[in-house]
Amino acid sequence: MNAPTVAIVILNWQQPESTLECIESIARLDYPAGQLQVFVVDNASQDRSAEIIREAFPWVMLVENSENLGYAGGN
Repeated sequence: MNAPTVAIVILNWQQPESTLECIESIARLDYPAGQLQVFVVDNASQDRSAEIIREAFPWVMLVENSENLGYAGGN
């Protein structure tokens, strides 16, 4: 039986270092290739977070909000 596709959503606001650590941890998971999707939602950070994340992990799907929508809105 194939492993189900799993999507992980990470909300970021002005914390690129913590977000990178989280993505690094996810990248080490033993899960079938192509069955794990990682989404990072950047909540309008002003510290180059989106650029830093995009450069470090180009395979992550990055959503850039134009304003900080808070926790619930960001997710």
